[in-house]
Amino acid sequence: MGYMELYEKGLEAFSRKDYDTAENCFEELLMEGYNFPDVLNKLAFCKSIKGDLESASELLKKALELNPRYSEAAINLIYVLNELGRYEEARKVQEKIKNATMKHHEKVVDPFVIGKIANLHAEIGERYAEIGLYEDAIAEYKKAIKLRPTFVDLRTRLAVLLREQGEIEEAIEHLTQCLLEKKDYIPALIQLGLTYYVMGEYELAKKQWNRVLANDPNNSVAKLYINMLKKH
Repeated sequence: MGYMELYEKGLEAFSRKDYDTAENCFEELLMEGYNFPDVLNKLAFCKSIKGDLESASELLKKALELNPRYSEAAINLIYVLNELGRYEEARKVQEKIKNATMKHHEKVVDPFVIGKIANLHAEIGERYAEIGLYEDAIAEYKKAIKLRPTFVDLRTRLAVLLREQGEIEEAIEHLTQCLLEKKDYIPALIQLGLTYYVMGEYELAKKQWNRVLANDPNNSVAKLYINMLKKH
């Protein structure tokens, strides 16, 4: 198999979240001497998913040696270093990103960088949820929300995880915050209705789903849940 075919196989596996296959492909590429920054970056992500953060950090450092302006690798390295507790080292990497992207030494936090790190936490949270480690999943989502409190999609997902673990009041708090950030945000309204439903607060549940229909009259999910209420 040629190196480009192997690379494409790795990319395809990575895109469908088959990280075992992707890892094998990228490691084979490295053994053959194809030390592309993108290969190093994606292999590092595969390692971090499995919890091998030390290997991930070394791979990301190599990627940045080859391409110091590779912002995605730098963002991933910041995340990994923070997870390892190496906060000062992570801060230095972030400073390098700022220096490479800022003009006239403007001291502004790059929202793209922070957003990417927040989404990385959410990605790890989903992996934890998939294998039933819900407390770890919730912890990752809380890290994401701390970085990007206005990301209502991540906050809604956090609320769902909390509800599934019986943390009803905290789930309601997060869903309410979503609606303060983005009025009539349909996913939050749907989930708030479901949260009230599991509490037995059927009128409150119906109110949320009717708000959905007021904004989206053809919303099949809200219609289904309102019909479900007729049984009560």
